Amino acid sequence: MVAYGAVISERGNAIVKRRTIQVSPWGAVTLVFLVVYLCFATLVTFSAPFSVDRAARDFFQGNQDITAGWVIRGWAIFGSWEFLTVMLILVSLALSRGIKRDFLLFFLLALGGGGALGQLSKVVVGRLRPGDPRLGFPSGHTLAAMVTVSGLLYFAYRGGLLRRPLGVAGSAAGGVFIVLGVGISRMYTDSHWLTDVVGGILLGGAVATGAALTLERRQVDFGELSRAVHGSEFIVQGPAAANPESRSMNPEPSTMTPKHEPSTLNPKRLD
Repeated sequence: MVAYGAVISERGNAIVKRRTIQVSPWGAVTLVFLVVYLCFATLVTFSAPFSVDRAARDFFQGNQDITAGWVIRGWAIFGSWEFLTVMLILVSLALSRGIKRDFLLFFLLALGGGGALGQLSKVVVGRLRPGDPRLGFPSGHTLAAMVTVSGLLYFAYRGGLLRRPLGVAGSAAGGVFIVLGVGISRMYTDSHWLTDVVGGILLGGAVATGAALTLERRQVDFGELSRAVHGSEFIVQGPAAANPESRSMNPEPSTMTPKHEPSTLNPKRLD
């Protein structure tokens, strides 16, 4: 996403105007996730379960007696909305006041909005689950796991816990392991097709990066407002950015003092 604007500052008696173009990486990633998801959902809407869906189902249904089966079934808890809600509330209690506000806002937008969009997609797409007459695309458990993992990684990086490349890579790999584990668990219990799981990952990525974009824009807008109030600069956006008549919010003192012009009325006419 690209934002156009102009920065107008006053140096001495000269008005300096700089045009700025800000490209948001969060906006670009959100757009990619969303476009891919919509294309994928459209394909699923007009198609029966794909051959890869049936192959994945046959594989997992043919391996139900493995020793680790109980672990795979239980892994779905990391996509349970009830479990994640309680866990996130407990995590927020350990955060500072400033971070806590953004933390709760992020997951309110991402989990709340993602859940609503997921339910809407189930109705619009209308695909049934493999072993259940309920609607299944996208997988809600996988969506919730993707949102939660993405949000925790975002706040860990923003809070300075993840700075070294090795730490970032290791944490990202752990997050991928958790999300894929939830998807495998849902297929192992015959609750979803493979493409349902992929849809949950795509929609979860879209709402998570969209929530991060909202928080980043909120911080930028607050910073611009703070600078404008303190008189360092004024950001003009929208149609006003192209108006050469625009000026700083801090005009020179001379322009703030009313000038007393001599009266043009003839005193004699007032008698």
